[in-house]
Amino acid sequence: MAWVVHKFGGASVRDAAGVINLGEILSVRRKDQDQGLDQAVVVSAMGKTTNALEEVWRGLADVEDINALLEPVIGSHVQVAQELNLPESVLAPDLDSFRAVAKSWIGKPPTDGSYDALVGFGERWSTRIVAAHLRAQGTPSGWVSAWTLIRTNACHRAAEVNLEGTQQAISEAAKTWAGVIPVTQGFVGSSADGLPTTLGREGSDFSGALLAESLGAEKFCVWKDVPGVMTGDPRTWPAAGFIPRLDHKTAEIMSEAGAGVLHPATMAPLRRGKIPLLVKSFKDPAAEGTRIDGDEPPSDLPPLWTMSQVSGQKWHVRCIGATEDLARHMWLEQFPKSRVDLAEKDAKLPGCILLHVTH
Repeated sequence: MAWVVHKFGGASVRDAAGVINLGEILSVRRKDQDQGLDQAVVVSAMGKTTNALEEVWRGLADVEDINALLEPVIGSHVQVAQELNLPESVLAPDLDSFRAVAKSWIGKPPTDGSYDALVGFGERWSTRIVAAHLRAQGTPSGWVSAWTLIRTNACHRAAEVNLEGTQQAISEAAKTWAGVIPVTQGFVGSSADGLPTTLGREGSDFSGALLAESLGAEKFCVWKDVPGVMTGDPRTWPAAGFIPRLDHKTAEIMSEAGAGVLHPATMAPLRRGKIPLLVKSFKDPAAEGTRIDGDEPPSDLPPLWTMSQVSGQKWHVRCIGATEDLARHMWLEQFPKSRVDLAEKDAKLPGCILLHVTH
């Protein structure tokens, strides 16, 4: 079996229209770009569900009305299922389990273990809905538990993946996926003793990359609300432009430098497996997007930028692919009223210039 793995983030499945769009994207690609390949799907929690579940986790210690705390996040998923004309049975067992787990933590202080036990329900619900919708549309699909696939240590909220155990689990499970699209969760896993764990916020890209590596996928496609990888965040870097091609190594440096479009751990499995990464927009699926492949950067790649606030007006600005003088010049060209206090090579990131800026 030759695979392509698609990962859909929370923004892409924030409502019923998003779930329908996901199904249409997969259907169109099966007839075109994915023809001859078996599709596997990784889905994040819907919209801002993870934030909502974090509020539940924090609120259980001194909650007075448990139903008032739980029902908003439950109700939003029930509404999506209803709008998709899915039966109540799609979500009912998991909703009951969620209520039971939440009630078991009433009056207790929040812990990292309770976080992983509660917050992962967002991915559980979103994948139940997606898998059921695909089946309702006539596409054979099956819900697959990432808690049985992604094997980790017991470090809650920032679990380290047992690569050998994960690859074995996925290889074994994939033997049963012939003829169906497996729909599984990002962000979550389980420890050796069966306790739920999570990989850290925004860890779903990493989950998808691990699945792609273990399946020996032909490509890994991440669907975002942006047209692809940009030279900087358009919200903070006015000169941000679209990048059609990028190499694995530079993409990894970008993510480690703080570029939010990719999780820092995502690139390692893809580099090991020599798997191309496509970053595409679910808002414009036909657009080309960014292709990330190989270890040699394109000869015409412009400097790349990330920014992080240190405190007040003090910022750390990282520029990949420029000299210290060029990085300073380009920064002041965009922000002439700011001040570059220091420009130096970043000791932690090769090929990266670190600007200490008052902005």
